[in-house]
Amino acid sequence: MPFHCTDTRTDCWASATLSELLTKDDPPLVEMLPAVAFKRNQDEIIPSWATDNNALSFQQLSINELYKESKSQSFRLPRRDVMEDAGYRYAWLFQTPIVNCPKYLVNMLDEIKDHSYTDCVDVETKKYYKTIEEMVADATKLGCDGVINCTGLGSKDLCNDTSLVGARGILLHYDRSSCVWMGNEDQQSESVSSFGLKDSVILIEEPPLGSDTHPCYMIPRGNIIAIGGTYLEGDNTTDIQEAEREKIVHNAQSMGIDIHKSKPVSEWVGFRPYRPTSRLELEQIKNGVKVVHSYGYGGSGWTVFAGVARDAASLMAQV
Repeated sequence: MPFHCTDTRTDCWASATLSELLTKDDPPLVEMLPAVAFKRNQDEIIPSWATDNNALSFQQLSINELYKESKSQSFRLPRRDVMEDAGYRYAWLFQTPIVNCPKYLVNMLDEIKDHSYTDCVDVETKKYYKTIEEMVADATKLGCDGVINCTGLGSKDLCNDTSLVGARGILLHYDRSSCVWMGNEDQQSESVSSFGLKDSVILIEEPPLGSDTHPCYMIPRGNIIAIGGTYLEGDNTTDIQEAEREKIVHNAQSMGIDIHKSKPVSEWVGFRPYRPTSRLELEQIKNGVKVVHSYGYGGSGWTVFAGVARDAASLMAQV
């Protein structure tokens, strides 16, 4: 779902991205999984993204209905008593494409390298630009007629954009194939692979387990299960603090992972490029070179990337 990307164009970008991802029939890159967002109360207003595409199979269910669906559709859920004791009585259930981000990035780079219009793609220059003018100067030397600035948080300095802020996120990664699951009754304390059940995405942004600044979520992706997390604007801490690690481990246990039998394999700290309004615009033409800016999509990069890319290309193609 769009996460901290409030631009009025977000839904259009996300819809275009969803359509593209649904055409990817390549499980190592994109995997369709059931997603469950636990709620304390029944929502009267369903978000537009939930009803725009039938492929999502969106449902708003009571806890009773949700656990019946999990049994009939054979996907994993946290223990019901844990969710009920925490006060969650309703849930959203939908199907969603999950991107294996590292592999997808490599795949996109390979497509660029192999494209017939690409003479040479040098990804090892390690050159850092201090100004847009430096980019334009290089573009001119290379005979290019445009520059698209996708530098994310780098645009804070590159463009002197004071509205751009890093929103710190943290994750723990568990090995997906050997993770041990504490499920409901017949699934309790068993290897996740022993039941033939589908992994599911779990999202909790309401108290007591989650909040806006400390969302609780689990995302199976490739060979890992990612557990999070935080959304802390302006926090530049590059390491996971011990109290944060304990909170995420508690999240993992609440969402069904047996933390005593499942060993984390890695951890991650990153900074989402948040901006009150995403910047996707044609700034100006300098020395005959077009400059398009594309950054500030918060936590929604993989939700909007295809729609954003198309709009950026359209801006570059304008006469």
